[in-house]
Amino acid sequence: MGWALVISFLIGAVCALRVPVLIFTLIVLVVMIAYAGVSYSAGSPLLNAFAWGFVFAVVLEAGYVFAHVVLHAFYARRASDTEKRAPQQAQSKYPAD
Repeated sequence: MGWALVISFLIGAVCALRVPVLIFTLIVLVVMIAYAGVSYSAGSPLLNAFAWGFVFAVVLEAGYVFAHVVLHAFYARRASDTEKRAPQQAQSKYPAD
């Protein structure tokens, strides 16, 4: 079961690169319901099936959020560091009073 959680995390991280958040949320909902249905039909108790479906949904979302945090750390912060201007170089369209 540990490998399934790791793979779910990686799938969430890969989806963060190209899939919009709303579409990804719908995909996670379908995965959660499908896993719970298949698990329940295989003989697992109903509460156990829904709990594991919820765990897989949380791990998918965690991978998605982790990838966005990493992308933000690499691109947004690095881009803002290179565009810093010295106060005397900053130009305003309003004259100083």
